[in-house]
Amino acid sequence: MREKHKLTQRQLARDVGVSQNYIPAIEGGARKAGPGLQQRLVKYFGCRFEDLFDVVLVDPETGQERVLERKRES
Repeated sequence: MREKHKLTQRQLARDVGVSQNYIPAIEGGARKAGPGLQQRLVKYFGCRFEDLFDVVLVDPETGQERVLERKRES
Protein backbone atom coordinates (compact mmCIF):
# COMPACT_ATOMS: atom_id res chain seq x y z
CA MET A 1 0.00 0.00 0.00
CA ARG A 2 2.89 2.32 0.80
CA GLU A 3 4.47 1.74 -2.60
CA LYS A 4 1.10 2.10 -4.33
CA HIS A 5 0.88 5.61 -2.81
CA LYS A 6 4.52 6.30 -3.80
CA LEU A 7 5.61 6.91 -0.21
CA THR A 8 9.04 6.24 1.22
CA GLN A 9 9.31 4.29 4.45
CA ARG A 10 10.58 7.49 6.08
CA GLN A 11 7.57 9.53 4.88
CA LEU A 12 5.08 6.95 6.09
CA ALA A 13 6.80 6.58 9.47
CA ARG A 14 6.74 10.33 9.99
CA ASP A 15 3.10 10.63 8.93
CA VAL A 16 1.86 7.89 11.28
CA GLY A 17 4.17 8.76 14.16
CA VAL A 18 6.61 5.86 14.39
CA SER A 19 10.37 5.58 14.03
CA GLN A 20 11.68 5.22 10.49
CA ASN A 21 13.09 1.77 11.34
CA TYR A 22 9.67 0.45 12.36
CA ILE A 23 8.08 0.50 8.88
CA PRO A 24 10.68 -1.76 7.18
CA ALA A 25 10.54 -4.09 10.19
CA ILE A 26 6.76 -4.42 9.75
CA GLU A 27 7.02 -4.83 6.00
CA GLY A 28 9.72 -7.47 6.41
CA GLY A 29 7.75 -9.42 9.00
CA ALA A 30 10.25 -8.87 11.84
CA ARG A 31 7.72 -6.78 13.81
CA LYS A 32 3.95 -6.59 13.98
CA ALA A 33 1.97 -3.37 14.10
CA GLY A 34 0.06 -2.99 17.35
CA PRO A 35 -3.66 -2.15 17.40
CA GLY A 36 -3.07 1.62 17.62
CA LEU A 37 -0.74 1.68 14.63
CA GLN A 38 -3.01 -0.66 12.69
CA GLN A 39 -5.86 1.79 13.23
CA ARG A 40 -3.74 4.77 12.17
CA LEU A 41 -2.57 3.00 9.01
CA VAL A 42 -6.10 2.02 7.97
CA LYS A 43 -7.26 5.60 8.51
CA TYR A 44 -4.18 7.04 6.78
CA PHE A 45 -4.66 4.96 3.64
CA GLY A 46 -8.47 5.11 3.76
CA CYS A 47 -8.77 1.39 3.24
CA ARG A 48 -10.15 -1.68 4.94
CA PHE A 49 -8.19 -3.48 7.65
CA GLU A 50 -7.88 -6.60 5.51
CA ASP A 51 -6.28 -4.56 2.72
CA LEU A 52 -3.23 -4.10 4.97
CA PHE A 53 -3.22 -6.99 7.42
CA ASP A 54 -4.00 -10.69 7.53
CA VAL A 55 -7.20 -11.57 9.35
CA VAL A 56 -6.67 -14.71 11.43
CA LEU A 57 -9.57 -16.78 12.73
CA VAL A 58 -8.92 -18.97 15.76
CA ASP A 59 -11.08 -22.00 16.52
CA PRO A 60 -11.93 -21.62 20.22
CA GLU A 61 -12.10 -25.37 20.74
CA THR A 62 -8.86 -26.44 19.08
CA GLY A 63 -6.88 -23.21 19.03
CA GLN A 64 -6.20 -23.86 15.36
CA GLU A 65 -5.60 -20.71 13.30
CA ARG A 66 -6.78 -20.02 9.78
CA VAL A 67 -5.82 -16.95 7.75
CA LEU A 68 -8.68 -15.53 5.71
CA GLU A 69 -7.80 -15.16 2.05
CA ARG A 70 -7.69 -11.62 0.77
CA LYS A 71 -10.03 -10.59 -2.00
CA ARG A 72 -8.18 -9.56 -5.12
CA GLU A 73 -8.59 -6.00 -6.36
CA SER A 74 -10.26 -5.71 -9.74
